[in-house]
Amino acid sequence: MTGRGLHHVTAIATDAVRNLDFYTRVLGLRLVKRTVTHEDPGAYHLIYGQAEGAPGGSLSFFSWSSAAAATERPNGGEHVSFAIAPEAIGWWERRLIASGVSFRRGRAPGGAPQLSFEDPDHAPLTLVASELASGAIWSLPDIPPAFAIRALRGVSLSLRGTALMTRILTDVLGFAEMRREADWIEFSAHGDAGGWFCLHQRNDRQRPRLGAGAIHHVAFRARDEADLATMAEALKERFGISASPVKDRNYFRSIYFRGPDGLLIEIATDGPGFLIDETRENLGTRLIFPPSLQDRQEELLRILPPLDRFR
Repeated sequence: MTGRGLHHVTAIATDAVRNLDFYTRVLGLRLVKRTVTHEDPGAYHLIYGQAEGAPGGSLSFFSWSSAAAATERPNGGEHVSFAIAPEAIGWWERRLIASGVSFRRGRAPGGAPQLSFEDPDHAPLTLVASELASGAIWSLPDIPPAFAIRALRGVSLSLRGTALMTRILTDVLGFAEMRREADWIEFSAHGDAGGWFCLHQRNDRQRPRLGAGAIHHVAFRARDEADLATMAEALKERFGISASPVKDRNYFRSIYFRGPDGLLIEIATDGPGFLIDETRENLGTRLIFPPSLQDRQEELLRILPPLDRFR
């Protein structure tokens, strides 16, 4: 099966304005879609991605102001990883210091230099020196294109048992195991955005309680709805895992299932994509409600905090 890679990663934030400021101003990512969560439309769903909003390169957040802090995570075992040019490490050290962001220097699984730090909700992030292929690079006036974040590289998850997730990744989701090192297993689907995945073997209790800064779910790519059905069938036949019915998420169609340690996993189609209601030039510039919530716009706008200063 051709490797499809990650579609997106979704985490939890408590303050949408603060989250938007950090990811767009400090990290220089592009906001490619501002919308609301389908099940809780009184909360923002902010999606950061590649310059053209292509699938595979997105990190998104549900903004739940009442979310308690997630319980303690294993040190370095779970994080979202972004790719930067190898020569950009020093530049990002200086930028993080200037922005008041504490960081640690280290090595990613495989040995590449990386910087580890947290967002304002303590979501763990890394910038990894990588030769990752990428499309058009988004950068701000104060971030030279040569140093800008190239794309979402992938995600590392920490589980008590890695055997089942390893088989799901390689047998259904299109990844190939690349290497094992101590408590880490590294996988690759391709050399582009979202093509990297890593599993960390936990030796303690189950996954931390879901909360602010935690990863809510990870989503993997399917070409279309036929591919989605094939993957759902493979999950059932090979692992006895029943996925949810297909859900219409406006920008893609999705199925969901629970993986090891209760991990929520989504498989999402590449299309129709983020360009169905905005142009490439205007991605993320206005709040868009899903069609099913169009008649509730006035009500929801009274609940949602204003984001006008980021327009």
